[in-house]
Amino acid sequence: MDLPPRYEEDVYAWALHQAAVLRRLKDAGLVLPNDLDLENVAEEIESLGNEQLFQVESNLEQALLHLLKLATEPAADPARHWVTETRAFLRTARKRYRPSMRRLLDLDALWGGLVRQLRVEARQEDRSPPPLPASMPFTLDDLLDEDADPRALANRLAALIPPA
Repeated sequence: MDLPPRYEEDVYAWALHQAAVLRRLKDAGLVLPNDLDLENVAEEIESLGNEQLFQVESNLEQALLHLLKLATEPAADPARHWVTETRAFLRTARKRYRPSMRRLLDLDALWGGLVRQLRVEARQEDRSPPPLPASMPFTLDDLLDEDADPRALANRLAALIPPA
């Protein structure tokens, strides 16, 4: 029998498990206090876990956006700031990441959304968007690696972008 996830080890898996246990308790036909709102308590605990996942996605998205800027505009004045920001976003994503999130993090969808966003912004600014790779050029391990170097990642990405 598998042991239930522990809060200290994986808050995301713990929250989803606790929500499922509360729902089973509600459906077990036990006599519970009338004012115990198990369904909403379960939803709130589940939301806690989902918020953790959202935070990892958000930090990865911000890091990727900065990597795109670095790859497409390496000589721009704010490039050093983008490196610092990328490093901070990746560090925060790494700290919040839990193994149970791996199967739910859709990096291709995240990448696709960023590419669409950059195309829209380019059109709004009346300029041509760079021809970005259609699929995510990094693995989750690339991004969560403790030694991930923003400049090296940006250079990898830049190598995939044909010159304009």
